[in-house]
Amino acid sequence: MINNRDLDYFVTAAEMINLRLASQNLNITQPALSKSITRLEKELGIKLFKRVGRGLELTEAGRILYQRGLALQNSYHEMAEVMTELSSGAGGIVRVGVSGSATQFLLPEICKTLQLQVPNVKLEIQIGMNDVLFTLMERHVIDIIIGPLVNYESPVVQVPVTADRVVVAASRDHPLAGRPVSLRDMSRYGWILPAKTVSMRQWLDKMFYENHCPLPDVKVEISSLASVPGLIAKSGLLSFLSENILVEEEFISRLIRIDNDQLMMPRRVGITWREGAFLSPASQKVIEVTQNVGQKMQSEARRMLED
Repeated sequence: MINNRDLDYFVTAAEMINLRLASQNLNITQPALSKSITRLEKELGIKLFKRVGRGLELTEAGRILYQRGLALQNSYHEMAEVMTELSSGAGGIVRVGVSGSATQFLLPEICKTLQLQVPNVKLEIQIGMNDVLFTLMERHVIDIIIGPLVNYESPVVQVPVTADRVVVAASRDHPLAGRPVSLRDMSRYGWILPAKTVSMRQWLDKMFYENHCPLPDVKVEISSLASVPGLIAKSGLLSFLSENILVEEEFISRLIRIDNDQLMMPRRVGITWREGAFLSPASQKVIEVTQNVGQKMQSEARRMLED
């Protein structure tokens, strides 16, 4: 039977690949750490480290045990968090990745509702593009993503919350504002856009390419669209934004949609998490509230169209 403390010591040593530094980090002596690893190797009947020059390197068995040990540690931490949440009355910390557009039209209402229903839930929010947020989720830095639902290579669970359209936006005094505009017209002006790894940028570039037009002239490449509305209003550059942002009170008098039906990208917005991932009670509450907020927004939008 593997001793849990020996496994924890091994994981730290495997991370640092240096017994002296690992022992200092664990606040034990180096001989004690060596003895712990030897005991673990004897228990498993296989070597976990090998000497390479003056340093150490994990064996294949060592790499596998490190990965499994790390996953086990994460499970311990998750369980401890759940117990803390239950003892404090469904509180807890939820690490959320949020897309730039969702910070404008979804996040404020989500936070407001959570404060009313479960004030002891704390959100730790990372704002970014979908590619960056997904990397953070794979590394267990965040628990869920709230934003556009895109295709990922790894298995995920995705729950639609609301619908959205991405359109070309500009300041109201932009030369292209207020009239029908072709793709070729827009290719003559500068843009603010995310990196080429972002699905929204890929869709936009593809539309220009397939219509035999020069790709957008990107003057500013940005890691988060959360600050873009203000930049558009001041810089005179075009951008590709959620239509929901353009109707926000803060920007409705400063920004305008550029009239081109080809560059309207419909998309679903919702919640994403890793398939098989553990979701704490607090995380489940955030998901529930996000779904309710999205349904409320859709109902209000339908009512406005009917009126």
